[in-house]
Amino acid sequence: MKIAVIFTGGTIGTVVKDGWMVSEGNTRYRLLENSGYSNEVEFVTYTPYTVLSENLTAKQLNMLQKEVEGVLKTDCDGIIITHGTDTLQYSAVAVEYAFCNSKKPIVFVSAAYPLDDERTNGYSNFIGAVEFIKRKINGVFVSYRNCGQDITNIHIPTRLLQHSECSGDLYCIGQPFAFLDGRSVTVNGGEASETKGLGIVEYTPNSHILTVDSRPGDAFVYSLDGVSAVIIKPYHSATLNTESSELASFCRRARERNVPVLTVNVRPGVTYESVKAFEKLGIIPLPYSTYISAYMKIWAAISLCENVTAFAKKEIAGEFAVN
Repeated sequence: MKIAVIFTGGTIGTVVKDGWMVSEGNTRYRLLENSGYSNEVEFVTYTPYTVLSENLTAKQLNMLQKEVEGVLKTDCDGIIITHGTDTLQYSAVAVEYAFCNSKKPIVFVSAAYPLDDERTNGYSNFIGAVEFIKRKINGVFVSYRNCGQDITNIHIPTRLLQHSECSGDLYCIGQPFAFLDGRSVTVNGGEASETKGLGIVEYTPNSHILTVDSRPGDAFVYSLDGVSAVIIKPYHSATLNTESSELASFCRRARERNVPVLTVNVRPGVTYESVKAFEKLGIIPLPYSTYISAYMKIWAAISLCENVTAFAKKEIAGEFAVN
């Protein structure tokens, strides 16, 4: 078996020097040497760029898509992409939107701690990716073992939630696609997306998206200069303070500028009465999906000069979940 490994940086490729975590070129190869596959897997490596993932920009997203496109044309059986945890979900969603119909498995791996730290999950995540690729299930996935767990989960990127505060653990809407106990893979059921996807998107340097978190007392004095879309992230129950005169004023300003105001995580079925005011305020609820999948889709729409609202409501890679 031949597996291509695309190194992009992140904690999984760092060492601690003088009290700081810094990228170290040779560290990445330790991942291959110590994973235990030297006699059964041929690894072919690529390094389009090296970046700590908090510094991710459209430049790296665009380079990564082009690198994956090229590697898919080789005779490898699958692709592993190493990445930092801070923006893992964003890159994984971008790659899923581009290559969800890939005829080879593509799996992202990362690490909560450097590889020479005994707490690291980097090796577990990498082993999870290799074992999953052996199953020959096509599509884009993320392999990740949470702190304190024995199993490694295989996630569909568009179902991944943002990290909780002060935690590197990964969770998703519903169940993970699959999990590994040791090197045994169990698929939870369902199938990876068979939708067409977008192909490569040349993301604009600036997303032109204003994101607003929900919190009591927000004055909504945000500037709309240079903004093409607004995403308001609701409270966990998918509600907003629709009695707020400040929110109403903000929505009115956005409407005057033809800037759509969208919200996410709105689940189907019975909900709270405050949601009834969305239509009056001009707030557009998107089909039930994660914030990150919506953010990347709207950025793609802006980059492709598509109508933001129509594009955001169109399913690309199985990102719409059923509650």
